[in-house]
Amino acid sequence: MQKSILTLSLILLTAVSAFAGSPQRGYRGFAEWDNGITSYPQVEGSRKTVWFTGVSTSHGYQLNPNLFVGAGLMVEKSTQFCFWTLPVFAQVRTDQTWGKFTPLGDLRIGYNCCDGGGIYFSPTVGYRFNWGRRMNLNLGIGLTLRGSSIKQYNIEYDPDDNEMAYISYIGKKHQTKAMFTIRVGIDF
Repeated sequence: MQKSILTLSLILLTAVSAFAGSPQRGYRGFAEWDNGITSYPQVEGSRKTVWFTGVSTSHGYQLNPNLFVGAGLMVEKSTQFCFWTLPVFAQVRTDQTWGKFTPLGDLRIGYNCCDGGGIYFSPTVGYRFNWGRRMNLNLGIGLTLRGSSIKQYNIEYDPDDNEMAYISYIGKKHQTKAMFTIRVGIDF
């Protein structure tokens, strides 16, 4: 317990005392490790926690010290199932500097190209640590909405022959999963 409190105190002290310079106008890129956690219903009525992990990159233009606009791509896979997330997104990011405190806000809006396609919406907030003149470490948490669609079928059994079934395609069902998101990355 004391080790956990000490570790948390050191992280908070580092976060408050770390100073990151303001981003400069011009090209800016990001490489990040993305993690998401959500739950899926099971047959027996319970829910199963599902982790997604992957990488993302985005590139764009820093308009001023506080505003970045760009576009990117992410590849993320579930660790338990064959679920993928492959969004193409537009990104808007704000980097603030309040003395030595350097918070960030990030918004990604796009389209998930896997699992039948659907919306991709991911706002995060976090903190930026200085790693040198042109590189920073970024930590963020947020919520991701991951859209997908599944094909639905109707199965009808022949009343005269229980082994004979008729399967007909009904259409697609669109769904959106909310995932708690953690991002760790660098900007350059």
